[in-house]
Amino acid sequence: MARLILLFATVLLSGTVAAQQGTATPAAQAKPDTGLTILDQLPVRNQIPLLDNRFRIDDGVDSITLVFFRRQGTASVVLVRPDGSKVFYNTAKDHNMRWHDAATYDLIEINNPMPGPWQAVGRILPESRILVLTDIQLQVDPLPPALMVGETFKLTARLMDGDQVVNARDFREILTLQVLFISTNNKEQDNYGRGLAEVASFRDDGRGYDASARDGIFTGEINLTFGAGEWIPRYVLKTPLYSRELEQPPVIIAPAPVQLVFEQATKAESPHQLSFHAVSAEVNLNSLLFQGVVRYPDGEMLQFSLTDPAEAKVLAVANKGAGSYLVDVSVFGQMQDGREFVLNLPQERFLVMLQAQEAPALTELPPELQQPVTPVIEQPEPFPWGLVILSNLLILGLGATAIWLVITGRGFSALLFWRKKNVPAAAKAMPGATKSNAASSAKPTQAKEKDDILDLSLPDD
Repeated sequence: MARLILLFATVLLSGTVAAQQGTATPAAQAKPDTGLTILDQLPVRNQIPLLDNRFRIDDGVDSITLVFFRRQGTASVVLVRPDGSKVFYNTAKDHNMRWHDAATYDLIEINNPMPGPWQAVGRILPESRILVLTDIQLQVDPLPPALMVGETFKLTARLMDGDQVVNARDFREILTLQVLFISTNNKEQDNYGRGLAEVASFRDDGRGYDASARDGIFTGEINLTFGAGEWIPRYVLKTPLYSRELEQPPVIIAPAPVQLVFEQATKAESPHQLSFHAVSAEVNLNSLLFQGVVRYPDGEMLQFSLTDPAEAKVLAVANKGAGSYLVDVSVFGQMQDGREFVLNLPQERFLVMLQAQEAPALTELPPELQQPVTPVIEQPEPFPWGLVILSNLLILGLGATAIWLVITGRGFSALLFWRKKNVPAAAKAMPGATKSNAASSAKPTQAKEKDDILDLSLPDD
């Protein structure tokens, strides 16, 4: 059996007090905007009478969603199942339920509910009825053909119950339509690998493009500023418990058909030039109109509009010196097939560098400065090549000498070759007696040294 969504709706009649006193209240009196108002034009087949907060669920229902509106600040309702068991907010998961507790309502989803009479216990608003909605679907208008980057257009979506629009007065707090564009990851397109782009989020609140609040119709503005390529439009309607999704066939978003060219002035007193060029053959060139704002580096703004088709699309921008010039442009035009379009081009930034100042003429200088000046060329001092060569030779000589002393094992005195050793004449005459004399002379010396040592030891006694 198709999924059923059961909305328990509250209708406060302005004559509640009078009814309690046994008097009728005129139907012309205004009804307070509280609860989910059931309009008179809703079909009778979708309405179920509510007696003492009781309602009945038929056999074979796979899933059902209940909305109970209650007084501000009161506790959540309590459900009493046909077998007499009670279900509270904190025990909903144990009974295969999902429960969203808000300040003024309870939104409950029951999977495979028990058939039979149910009852809701709580501070539920009086004079209530039950509205049963079946076959809930999301319907979205088709997108315009030949989309372009920066294009802005109005989009409308509807929450349908069969062939009629769902009219939920209090769903302005819980119903949100999200518009997504998903890349097809086509390698031949510019958006390859871009993933997902969140384009817009609509609410049925009567603001912006939405004509009427809480009428089940979502209307908003789509601005295609996320890049060219092949995209899949996806629409998601979210509530705290469930969602509805819709995908449309892939669409191609072409690059912007208009290109801005900024020409920097060559002189400080001359203005810059900003020109607009059409780069797409699908656009009617004679139908293009431009409107925008130029923000100067000093903070001032210039609002402009180019609306004459016969004139060249060129704008003179005042030269405010170096800095960034920001340009926001809206384009209004017509395609070759007659479709009207509006483009909000991405903000363009043009950087102007600091211009060099012209030097004063020579005739304006003082006479003493106008005389030609002969440049003085200083001759460089000659390089001392001789000193460098001698220093290198000295270093090489010292190094060679040190290496020779290490290899031969001789001392530094060996270099003093002009000095000779002094040998006694007696030693020269008797070379053989030299050793014996030396030995004999050494013995008395040793004996003398022994005599000089005092014996300080004590006797054994």
